[in-house]
Amino acid sequence: MCAVTPATVLNWIRTGRLEGIRTPGGHYRIRLEKLQPLLNQQKTPNVKLERPPGDAPLRCWEYLSEGGAVREECTTCVVYKVRASWCFQIATLGIDSGHAKRFCPTACDDCAYYRRVSGLPTNVLIVSSDPDLKKRLEAEADGSIVLRFAQNAYEASAAVESFLPAFAVVDLEFTAARENGLLESLARDPRLPGLKTVAAVRRGRSKRKGALNGSSFIAGRIEKPFDLAQIQAVIDSFPVECV
Repeated sequence: MCAVTPATVLNWIRTGRLEGIRTPGGHYRIRLEKLQPLLNQQKTPNVKLERPPGDAPLRCWEYLSEGGAVREECTTCVVYKVRASWCFQIATLGIDSGHAKRFCPTACDDCAYYRRVSGLPTNVLIVSSDPDLKKRLEAEADGSIVLRFAQNAYEASAAVESFLPAFAVVDLEFTAARENGLLESLARDPRLPGLKTVAAVRRGRSKRKGALNGSSFIAGRIEKPFDLAQIQAVIDSFPVECV
């Protein structure tokens, strides 16, 4: 009805813009009469990235964009309005700065963008039940990438909460057919905006790979068998300006 993502609705509730009723199960319910004032307002236009990934260092609102579109909450932030280089420096100025982490779901130290800019290891979630893949990637670990493995959608969801991955590589050959929507679910998980999903497809499986072409929630594709160098190449395709 509002033409926004679930993450935006959650932010509206958390910032007091929208009234929501919390259920015993932790979900929110919103009365229609509370929603109507927002529907009557002029909607924020869908702002596209000013430059595509790989062309120049990305700012936070670009790095954490959703399918190439700047998030609505970012467009109202002073960091976006003044095109600041590093949002975390603006955040230290306090609430009067117009930023003060009002739209950030994590602390700066846990933010994928902050970690990249600061030269810290990148957290990568690997979703696969392939034991050989896990063994090979663990043997290649060099400290630049921190790996966490999940065998199914349940374990992947738990990892999003505790591990806070910047990228999630989903092995489409070793995930159950009922989990075909896992890539999109991870990319649009409101708990971690900006999580980038990578589809891993066995070489020659063009039919499955072709079905993903044009999907806005896919940040990259790699062919199996793959190694850490290929994962790093996807990470590097989203360049940032380091401090």
